[in-house]
Amino acid sequence: MLARMRPSDALVAAGRLAGQRGLLWGTSGNMSARVAADRFIMTARGTMLDTLSQDDLILCGIGDAPEETPTEASSEIQVHRRIYQLRADVQSVIHLSPPYATLAACTNLDLPTDLIPEPVLYLGRIVRVPYIQPGSDDLGRAVAQGIGQESVVLMENHGAVTVGASVAEAFRRMEVLEFLARLLVTARNADLVPLGIGPDAADALYRSVYATGGSSSSG
Repeated sequence: MLARMRPSDALVAAGRLAGQRGLLWGTSGNMSARVAADRFIMTARGTMLDTLSQDDLILCGIGDAPEETPTEASSEIQVHRRIYQLRADVQSVIHLSPPYATLAACTNLDLPTDLIPEPVLYLGRIVRVPYIQPGSDDLGRAVAQGIGQESVVLMENHGAVTVGASVAEAFRRMEVLEFLARLLVTARNADLVPLGIGPDAADALYRSVYATGGSSSSG
């Protein structure tokens, strides 16, 4: 569904899905989508993402000029902007604080991605960025530099950021990240030790999908 929508409609739909799937609380989180080489739309400051409307999407510039930073935009605009500046392939950035992924970001819980196939295909390497004041350009630069060519960042004591070639892909990565974190927290509470498939099998799985023209958006 999301993959076939224009970016603004996809963001509105993703916000509602995030609420339905327990990825939100209060006014936490912000989302954006690139709409031109030098422009992106993002959610407004203080928006409740599960009641998002077109009026809550603010047009922003990817450059650093003051006029490219509307005061109505989310305070985390620099996280989105710095990623778009460094990654021409990224078409959407999603920052949420879902409970299990945020718990992982507040602890030393390791999130191995080789437990089941989906994290191998959707997440790649999960990067951690130390706590930096929210809303600051320092945080934006740290997340963008940390993410590099990866797709998932845990911001310590804050939440998670996922990126993708579409809103659908970035959202799916957030869902998979939260599922993985919930799986591992549940296992720890039950004194279970999850067994991964190992790096060789994970690499073979990844190559078998992408060598045949697959993508992380296929299910």
